[in-house]
Amino acid sequence: MRRVLHIVLTAVLFTGCVQNNDLTVANSTDISTLDPFGMFSRIEVAFGDHLYQSLTFFNDDMEVEPLLATSWERLEGDTTWTFHLREGVQFHNGEVFDASVVKYSIEEYYTRNEAGQMVGGASVAVPSADIIQVDIVDPYTVNITTNGPKALLPFYLSQMWMIEPGFYRGTTDAERAEQVMGTGPYVVKERIRDSHLTLAANTNYWGATPKMDRVVFRVIPEVSTRIAELETGGVHIITDLPFDQAALLEDASGIHVEAIPGGRRIMMGITTAGGAKPLQDQRVRQALNYAIDFDAISEGLFGSQVERMSYMFNPPFNHPTLESYTYDPDLARALLAEAGYPDGFVLSSLDTPIGKWIQDFELAQVVASQLGEIGVTLQEGVRTYEWGNYRSKLLSYDLPGLFMQGSGGEFELLTEAADLTITSPSNFYRWENEEYEALWIELQTSLDNDRRTTIGHRMQEIVHEEAPWIFLHIQPDTYGVSDRVDWKPRPDEVLHLWNVTLSE
Repeated sequence: MRRVLHIVLTAVLFTGCVQNNDLTVANSTDISTLDPFGMFSRIEVAFGDHLYQSLTFFNDDMEVEPLLATSWERLEGDTTWTFHLREGVQFHNGEVFDASVVKYSIEEYYTRNEAGQMVGGASVAVPSADIIQVDIVDPYTVNITTNGPKALLPFYLSQMWMIEPGFYRGTTDAERAEQVMGTGPYVVKERIRDSHLTLAANTNYWGATPKMDRVVFRVIPEVSTRIAELETGGVHIITDLPFDQAALLEDASGIHVEAIPGGRRIMMGITTAGGAKPLQDQRVRQALNYAIDFDAISEGLFGSQVERMSYMFNPPFNHPTLESYTYDPDLARALLAEAGYPDGFVLSSLDTPIGKWIQDFELAQVVASQLGEIGVTLQEGVRTYEWGNYRSKLLSYDLPGLFMQGSGGEFELLTEAADLTITSPSNFYRWENEEYEALWIELQTSLDNDRRTTIGHRMQEIVHEEAPWIFLHIQPDTYGVSDRVDWKPRPDEVLHLWNVTLSE
């Protein structure tokens, strides 16, 4: 009764404040910060794109297009690029966007990166671009020089937001976590942690006026509550919709399901160094993969709608002939015996967030049970965390031997390959391989597409053999959507809502 009352009261409260031209989205987790350098997860970066902007933009077709830069060209020598900047752009406080902002913003990204501080969604782009100099040619032209040829520089710059120097210098970390100063189509109107975050259209925006006056992001962890709100009109889009619930909504009045093959790679991360000794052995890690009956998992949790992942990179960069690990518990036990663990071994726990990825807790439970069949004992079983705490554990590398991880798809070979380099902040597995690192270095400078493809395939073969994680699946993206909403999802989970329309 209390839960039903809570749903009703929440719907009443939001119905009272939602206007006709407001769009409301229900997410399972909250935005942890408004600081552009702290927005790390996919949901945070997608949200940030409504407020902050970059020189280039990775559009819905997964292609780079101009944004705050109107055009660019590579100069002779392949290491210096000229970017021509858009005129007439202002930050939310009225300050002008120009070449000095570009120089300050890029240099701040690299200063923070060199100091080991967070650089938000650009954690891969910053080291990959390897920018060594930004020169102001005139107020609306800059030259950007990289350390060696970087054919993908325009793509990398799509992940580096431009920040207002005066605001950034004059605020503390705590203040920037709650305040925003960007050039984007929306401004922050209200933020109540763990409840909602309301954006209002930027009346001084340089581009086309956003279609929606306000966009409200509500935090609703429970799937059943998100669905109830969608059915009663309290929200217009719900994310992270499980397969069984999606099937129930197929025939619902006024609602439809949007499903798209996603790019998020779901795996059980393995701490390969500095932790439990058995996990440092490649044979043990392979054994853990052979212990997984993924057909049973797919049927029981996902309605047989997902297949086991074999590759590391999303199409079109995936390895076409690499086969996934099969379920072979006898081989798993043989590998454990060969590694010196004929009776299995003991780990502290398997950690997972709850409600972050589809069926994450349930999946962790099944994996733990199947590992138990080959003698892997978890002293504390499956430990669960709400996403904010789990995110902190990931970013501080405070993880046990086994942990749930969902790596978002970038749909670009170099940025997805960067996840497992020794310098990547996303290498939560502490995995290191000399051949992989050498290939990574070559990949950064190669301009030959055929050679890049060959490198990518070999990198995936190494990862498959080394097994720094238990391969699980690619998570399809499924949304519940009101029939009033004209919107189609992207394969990278990014919700860009400034062009969405809402019918009466």
